[in-house]
Amino acid sequence: MAHLRRRPKHLVTQERRIYHAELESCPDCGSPLYLCGHYTSRKTVQHLDKVVFVAGRAKECRQEGCRLLHKRYPAVGFQTEALPHSTYGLDVVAQVGWWRDHEHLDGDEIHRRLQSHVQIGRRHVDLLLQQYRLLLACAEYQQPERLAQAVAEYGGLMVTLDGLEPEGAQEQLWVVREGLTGMVLAAGWLSRVNEDTLAALLAPVKALLDRHGWPLLATLSDKQKPLVSALEIVWPGTPHQWCQAHYLRNAADPLYDHDEALKTELRKQVRREIRCSLSQVAAEASGGDFSPSVGIGSGRSGGGGYC
Repeated sequence: MAHLRRRPKHLVTQERRIYHAELESCPDCGSPLYLCGHYTSRKTVQHLDKVVFVAGRAKECRQEGCRLLHKRYPAVGFQTEALPHSTYGLDVVAQVGWWRDHEHLDGDEIHRRLQSHVQIGRRHVDLLLQQYRLLLACAEYQQPERLAQAVAEYGGLMVTLDGLEPEGAQEQLWVVREGLTGMVLAAGWLSRVNEDTLAALLAPVKALLDRHGWPLLATLSDKQKPLVSALEIVWPGTPHQWCQAHYLRNAADPLYDHDEALKTELRKQVRREIRCSLSQVAAEASGGDFSPSVGIGSGRSGGGGYC
């Protein structure tokens, strides 16, 4: 099977940013750290406004007898440019997330907008969206004061769980949110969706609530058996509610299918009646006065056989 070749990017570097390791002295012996003689990491990063060559030079301890001799300390600033193994800046990831969450654009629309800023393929837009969700989960997971405020205000928390299946993807992105604050508590891609994988995704959330002693008021999900079972395993006895938006959409799906089938059958009947009517008119018309295919007064006779 032939594989499509990737279209090469033609990037022109507009700026160079060289980061040195920020640590000045060895944490073990206290002696000064020395820069390595070469870049320990480097790559070309596309930002929204420019293309930047980014490199990092690590430092190491050269004190004989030190327990951390030749231990390399990387440049933290280098990591602020882009995620590991990614050549798109964090500003691009943030912009993609904004378009998705606040303007509710789909992947194709985001791709069209991004093309005026960066060189990117459609598949990479989905990857950036994945990185955005995971970053969001990690960032908000470290803000327990917002959850504590919700507990004080509401007397507890409510956990919602939902899965997203991108078009053409084999995995699903599952997001765990706190419903009262909208905070993302966890996110992860699941290649298999069952009780065990969903329970494993919820385990860190349960540990967070147990560690702080925050009560759980209820759980919320759509009507999927593995999902409901996983929530019952993690939080047995906790009231569970189906998401009204999911519930109404699922209830409307069979109605929509029946409506489409009805429209198709009605269209067939109307066309059948029209063909019969045209055939009858053609048979009763005087010779050459009417043709179903050409029109009245065309000079061509219309034959039967339309019913």
